[in-house]
Amino acid sequence: MNDFTQEQELIQKHLDGLTSEQEAKTLSERIVADSDFRQLYLKSAELHGALADETLMLTPSCLVDFPSAGEASRKSRKLSTKMARPSQIAAALVGGLMLGLLGMGMVKAFQMPESVERIVEVPDGDFEELEVGMLPLGFPSTYGHWSGDPAEVVVLDEGNQWLRFVETANVTGNPNGLAVGCNVFQLIDLTALQKQHGLSGSETQLTLQLSAKFKREASSLDEELPHARVRCTIQLYDAEPGSIGENWPAVREEAVAMGGKGLKLKPGRVRELTTTCVLAPEARLALISVDVGSGTGGKAPVKLGGFFVDDVQLTLIEQPKLPTRHAKK
Repeated sequence: MNDFTQEQELIQKHLDGLTSEQEAKTLSERIVADSDFRQLYLKSAELHGALADETLMLTPSCLVDFPSAGEASRKSRKLSTKMARPSQIAAALVGGLMLGLLGMGMVKAFQMPESVERIVEVPDGDFEELEVGMLPLGFPSTYGHWSGDPAEVVVLDEGNQWLRFVETANVTGNPNGLAVGCNVFQLIDLTALQKQHGLSGSETQLTLQLSAKFKREASSLDEELPHARVRCTIQLYDAEPGSIGENWPAVREEAVAMGGKGLKLKPGRVRELTTTCVLAPEARLALISVDVGSGTGGKAPVKLGGFFVDDVQLTLIEQPKLPTRHAKK
């Protein structure tokens, strides 16, 4: 387990109210001494409170998904009356540490710096230029193409093309593997982004944000899918595109960064999901996916009814790191 994973697990453990006295002391010392760690903790605490009333899926659990400004704003009124006890503990710790840091002259400002957003092209992210019908099955081996489990491009009543999730399957074709979800993937080349922005890493933090709009229409299968969930994920690798599918799913252990978000979507609802992960300097490609999980653990395919996705977008967010000033002893 690397240091980043251990740091994330310690933060999440504290936000869940499970740290020991010694672990809480260690956490406090790290927040005081390390500006990057302090920023990570602040964002994690904000997420933990802002999404207290929403189910959040992270894969793996050590990686944090931060809410967009719009999501945080919509949750703000609920926070005042609905903050869970672990979030109160987190808020108290952050508040105390901020006052202490300001008193010691170690922090010049805690305001979040302005960020710059740039759209990263996702080929056929709106599915409008694809032919109506089934997508290719199996894992993608080249950049810029959708494929995966059974899914089809359809035209809905409003005339727009959406992707419909047909049924769960095992994307590797393993007959003994589980078929618990319908996953659709695309590989995105990040080498150009790294060449353009890699030299600014010491002054800025680069984050990739994946968003997708999910829709669920009423279906005769709804009663059979009480635990179905929609989800979007982004995984970054230092690898060749063809090697991801060849080594799936074991290759996920080699991901340099990963983020995901999922929720239950009621029939008749439309919901945009957004997830993020830090653009690690060594990452050469991103594997993005949209999927529906049936909520079962079987090997047999499950028909999914009225689940759709559209407007898959990827955004690069460039944000200056927080300034710090260390006091002389």
